[in-house]
Amino acid sequence: MKMMTKRSFIVAAVVFALGVSFAHAGKMLSEDELIAQLASPKDGVVAEAMQKLEKQFPTSTRATDAIKKFLTDPREKVRSKAGRVLGALHAEVTAAELANITAMLKASSAQEVMEALKSLRGLRAQSTVSEIVPLLKHANNGVIRDACRTLAVLGGKDNVADIEPLLSHPDAKVQKDAQDAIFTLKNK
Repeated sequence: MKMMTKRSFIVAAVVFALGVSFAHAGKMLSEDELIAQLASPKDGVVAEAMQKLEKQFPTSTRATDAIKKFLTDPREKVRSKAGRVLGALHAEVTAAELANITAMLKASSAQEVMEALKSLRGLRAQSTVSEIVPLLKHANNGVIRDACRTLAVLGGKDNVADIEPLLSHPDAKVQKDAQDAIFTLKNK
């Protein structure tokens, strides 16, 4: 009986400890607290704060204004996340802010290029189509696929000819995204 009591106590202590740590991890921060976290020198903290601002305060102009300042941050993770969150929020951006996002299309990191493409889709930035078309010939298949998806959203019927050569691309996933983009564009 004492053994069961001791086990029960241990189980209860573990459950309590996990509950305290989960409660602390899930603590909702205020908008002001999240905006304050954007000043962190740690890119992970800044990116996470942006993500939480997107989810918890999607209509806040204070949050979007604070995030826009990071479009030119020297840290790739922060810069990419700023563009991605603004796109997800369908934020209003200035021509200069849009130029900062399209500058990411020329990044050496394929991940940053893909995040910029996703951002542009959310921003409905049709004016950037001419900067997206060259990415259909990118060395990274993920970039090509995201370029197809972005052109499907932002492009027009005249972009079908740009995408058609990808129907014979060696990667089946690229072919599929090209086919889907062409279908979408033809039906616009």
